[in-house]
Amino acid sequence: MSAMTKATRVLRRLLPGRTDETLRLRSELRQARLEITERDRTVERLRAELARARAGAEEGARQRTRADLEQLVTTIGSPLVQLSTQAHLHRSGTAQLRTGDVVEVGTRLLRLLRDVGVDTVGEPGAAQPFDPDLHEPLSAAVAPAPGEPVLVRVVGLSCDGRIVRKAGVDVRDGSDDKEEH
Repeated sequence: MSAMTKATRVLRRLLPGRTDETLRLRSELRQARLEITERDRTVERLRAELARARAGAEEGARQRTRADLEQLVTTIGSPLVQLSTQAHLHRSGTAQLRTGDVVEVGTRLLRLLRDVGVDTVGEPGAAQPFDPDLHEPLSAAVAPAPGEPVLVRVVGLSCDGRIVRKAGVDVRDGSDDKEEH
């Protein structure tokens, strides 16, 4: 006879009428413990799967970013090489550079960057109403109010429509109006 059977008989003699309920409750308790143990195993398995999925997603994002960067460098590579060569020739004094050649390379580079979502904000010399989301005063002593006329001195940059560098501006004064006429 098993120990459980003996325990059941003893309990029935000691607690008549309550033995069946006690056994049922013990059985439910045992079942609940098994379910909790199984749930804990499932939670641990799911945590491990989540960690693997996150690591895979991060690696995938790194690979996509690297591929995007390589594509960008491939796209703008030719003008970058030309600009680098022109800079070397200028510094070494071995060749005379024409300003138009340098400007042409810069223009090609900007055109290629526009094709991938990078664009300039403002145009040097252009008068515009001040917009603190697009413009930044070049002097800390100047604080134009929104809508106040300013002159763009240095272009800003946007990437896919998001401003990454604000255009540098000066407060417009009356002398600039005379120059335009």
